[in-house]
Amino acid sequence: MRFYLETYGCAANRGNSEAFASALVDAGHRRSSQEEAQLVIVNTCAVTERTERKILRRLSELQGERLVVAGCLPSAIPEAVRDLRCREVLGILSAPSGRRIGEALPPEPGLPGSGRQARDRCAVVNISEGCAGRCSYCIVRRARGLLRSKTVQEVAKEVRRRLKEGAVEVQLASQDAAAYGLDLGSSLPELIDAVAEIDGDFRIRVGMMNPDQLKPILEDLISSFDDPKVYKFLHLPVQSGSAEVLQSMRRGYAPQDFLSMAARLRAAFSDLTLYTDVIAGYPGETEEDFAATEELIKRAEPDKVNVTMYSPRPGTEASRLKDMPSRFKKDRSRRMTRLWKEIAGLRNGRYLGDEIVAQVTEMGREGTVMARSANYRKIVIFKPLHLGSVRRFKIVKTTPFYLEGEEVESRE
Repeated sequence: MRFYLETYGCAANRGNSEAFASALVDAGHRRSSQEEAQLVIVNTCAVTERTERKILRRLSELQGERLVVAGCLPSAIPEAVRDLRCREVLGILSAPSGRRIGEALPPEPGLPGSGRQARDRCAVVNISEGCAGRCSYCIVRRARGLLRSKTVQEVAKEVRRRLKEGAVEVQLASQDAAAYGLDLGSSLPELIDAVAEIDGDFRIRVGMMNPDQLKPILEDLISSFDDPKVYKFLHLPVQSGSAEVLQSMRRGYAPQDFLSMAARLRAAFSDLTLYTDVIAGYPGETEEDFAATEELIKRAEPDKVNVTMYSPRPGTEASRLKDMPSRFKKDRSRRMTRLWKEIAGLRNGRYLGDEIVAQVTEMGREGTVMARSANYRKIVIFKPLHLGSVRRFKIVKTTPFYLEGEEVESRE
């Protein structure tokens, strides 16, 4: 059968979708457009109420006998999709669920297929499922359960398979990469070292790590990051700069812990790219609390902040707390967005006129391609270039979101 797969949410969700799609292709099915598909699979996200509403509108548009609903939304909030007309409701997608669906459907003969999107050379490899945290506001643990790490050998085998398919960037994804191996007696640095030893010209991007789980492995992680195959990139979500709010969130660290770890990694890798996350308007957050978050962001100078307005999620501890009016959350979200864009604009502006070696990893819009530098800076190039190639670019324009580059011809 021809199938169309639409994915929402985090990198781990994309990894689930890729594993599921590969299993379908192995069973004789193939990707197609939504219009031509006989099976339409939507891998959903339930992280915020806004995301839930957006996905439910999309599912209403697609409902019918070819729709399969999967992912965190039916897993965590099954009542949300109960009245949809669809072929099947699945939980978290995986290779086994893909094989089950693939074997149950008759393959269409003579149709070559591909388990990968042709528009990029980035492979998402999930290193674990579930979560070791207990954040008061988060529905992920309800959706995905407790931490279940893959073995180092399983991850390495998957990486080798993706490299054979042509990947040049491997994203090690999970709900919290720093928690990897806690259930197996191994650790994230051990995994990174093993993946970096695999032959091939590729780079490793380590996914989001929570500060409470990063702290015990920090020095070992720095040693692993020193490998040239590892992007000098850190996604370390702080969520709030207020100690009181972090305690209510049950995050397990203080604001200074975040600042110290970010500073330590930047001391080891001076050009480190730092992403973080902030929740605006958590229940009980005062103006002073949010001002502390703004001050922390000014001190940390991250290259990007993912700003989320708080929304209560069913079954979480925080959903029982008194929510604040939306106007306060919207105002704080706008303030934080203005702040980080200003910081990011200044930080990216330092690269204007520089020459940077980067690998072309993705096709962009309107004939552009995107390359990644050693510290995972996004460089947009307004000309077609071969995916996977390593080129030298002169930075001719900067924005808070990306650098614009022009290829520098070889001097040889």
